[in-house]
Amino acid sequence: MKAILFVILSLITNFLFAQGIERKVLRGIVVVDSFDVENITVRNISSNVGSKTDIDGKFSIRARATDTLFFESPSFISQKYILTQKDFWKEELEIRLHVKITELDELVITPYTLSGNLTEDTKRIQVYGDGFAVIDAKKIMHYEDDVRSGAPINSALPSVFAPNGSNFNFLALGAGLVSLFIKPSLSKSHSKRVYEERRIKNLQSKSYSDHLFERFSHNFFVETLKIKNEDIPLFMSFSELNVYELSPLLKPENELKLIEYLIKKASEFNLQNPKK
Repeated sequence: MKAILFVILSLITNFLFAQGIERKVLRGIVVVDSFDVENITVRNISSNVGSKTDIDGKFSIRARATDTLFFESPSFISQKYILTQKDFWKEELEIRLHVKITELDELVITPYTLSGNLTEDTKRIQVYGDGFAVIDAKKIMHYEDDVRSGAPINSALPSVFAPNGSNFNFLALGAGLVSLFIKPSLSKSHSKRVYEERRIKNLQSKSYSDHLFERFSHNFFVETLKIKNEDIPLFMSFSELNVYELSPLLKPENELKLIEYLIKKASEFNLQNPKK
């Protein structure tokens, strides 16, 4: 009983503590295999406030650890995400959504379901699914009445497909269905390249020193790197990287690599500029 009471009291304490934490602005970006990342709804279920993504998929919303974010769009599968304290340490919270895929029921046509009278057969063909709502089967078929009409016969397919010798143009049907269902899609590699180009453009809006001061305190340069206060601007110039070299180092998972790089450059800088 004591153990159960302790657990309950701990949960209540944690809940009350979380309620007392003020919400702050959380910045994030939605990544999808598509260019269309604008106007995706981002809602904080815990506080009932919402936001929308901009043309680059970026959003900002007031939140705190343990809050639940809900991402929703007609084109993508909805997703919930429970925030942790670590999410607020990142430059941007990255959320990946997946495109909705609408599957249509299978349409099967066999020689045994055709009478040979294509006018009647097109009326009997049953199609299902929302994607077929506006399809007129007559418009995706080409046929001739019979040999005696004098119309050219499609010799690309044998007459066995129609019991009375009429030719059913499956090529036209297939081409029509393919054009309906096959849509241009973006590969994952292309999507990643587009996302990286947008990220590079965003990084270029700030200077090298601005990016470093966003991540490290003044004491980091003075105490850890042993750079004199008045030499910090010179060190920034000495260690500066172009945006394409800096971009991977600014990713949260590469923070240790960035620190290692700065320590190495600080050592070189201090050797060239010995303390007086």
